[in-house]
Amino acid sequence: MSPAVPAWLADPALEPVWRRLAEALEKRGLTPTGIVEVTGLDRAGRHAVSGLVGKPVHKDRVRIDLTTVDIFLRERSGIGGLRSVVEAVRGAPLVDRPALRSARSASREAPYVTARAWLAAHPDANLAWADEWLAGLRRTGYLRRRPNAVALVERALEVLADRFTAGGTGNAGVVGVDAEPSPVADGRSADVVSRVELAARVCGDAHALDADRPLAHLVLRGIAAAHGIDVSASAAGRRNLWERAGVRSDSVSSTCLTFGVRDGVRHLTPWDLARTPVRPVPGADVLVCENPRVLEAFAERRREVIVVCTAGEPNLVTLDVLRALRGTVTLRYHGDFDWPGIAIANRLVHTLDVQPWLMTAADYRDAVDALRDRLDLGGAPVIPAWDPDLGEAMTSAGVAVHEESVLDTLVATF
Repeated sequence: MSPAVPAWLADPALEPVWRRLAEALEKRGLTPTGIVEVTGLDRAGRHAVSGLVGKPVHKDRVRIDLTTVDIFLRERSGIGGLRSVVEAVRGAPLVDRPALRSARSASREAPYVTARAWLAAHPDANLAWADEWLAGLRRTGYLRRRPNAVALVERALEVLADRFTAGGTGNAGVVGVDAEPSPVADGRSADVVSRVELAARVCGDAHALDADRPLAHLVLRGIAAAHGIDVSASAAGRRNLWERAGVRSDSVSSTCLTFGVRDGVRHLTPWDLARTPVRPVPGADVLVCENPRVLEAFAERRREVIVVCTAGEPNLVTLDVLRALRGTVTLRYHGDFDWPGIAIANRLVHTLDVQPWLMTAADYRDAVDALRDRLDLGGAPVIPAWDPDLGEAMTSAGVAVHEESVLDTLVATF
């Protein structure tokens, strides 16, 4: 305890009074205003507090006017007002709790304020989904645990803008089959880069987007928000997300399932293509299918055809293979008659000029009629770019037809 504290203020009997007044001052932003009630006073406490409030105290409780006591102590303590005396008696500074809460709130809000300011300063950034991205980050509390949250958000926006902004470095707004397309949601194409290259170019650190870095998590959440999907917990799922933004994680983990491109059935990687490029085969029949079972059926029958399977949403190496093949052949595509399948077909038609095959409204009705068990067609409708009547037929019937259901027709007809 400071020796400057007078004995009448250092009386141990006043300890519960100082404790209660300290709590009141901290709650009030260290401002001595309002009334505080102190209870549980013993005889010694009542006697001691009488000198503080300037009147006899006969009960075990007393109401103390903080403003009055503050003025009294400024005149009599030789230390200062109420705050100075409480700090001297307790030997520790008081905490302005409202200011502390405000500072913490401002700190938590700072990344979002920064993000909104960045977006306002970059009106050409094609990040219309940024609000949902930021809302997701707020819900998870991820940024709250990061001491460099403001810098992280700014850098994540720079990376995302590189991948999605039309006319930017990422070239994500270029549409056409001559660019190297990435499977982005609206069918646009982006220049394809490695994750290391992207990190070095935008962040100045080749490892900034490594899987264990917080920046990678933020960027992946942004890519997921752009496509209206969740961030996958699996390595394969995260790799697919990167590819949706035209970013290759590596050259060996992604594969394209093929039959007839090389000997037999092969899973080709970017590593394979870099060392032995795919050569177009003039006059060859090339079927692009969605389901691996279709490719397997052609392989079982040893048909002299080339089959490339997208296995759902085509990844970057699959697009590489299709781009290499399309030079002298027609790519014919067949996929599932459901809305995701139609969306995939639309993107392939738009970016690689594939020709839908056996995917007219009539083909769909025939397939529905032949079904034994019918699967409900769920989700939001997608208009087939090549045949609007097909979309109307699917909406009317409300039935999904997967490729396996028409497998015999595909093999016999192609």
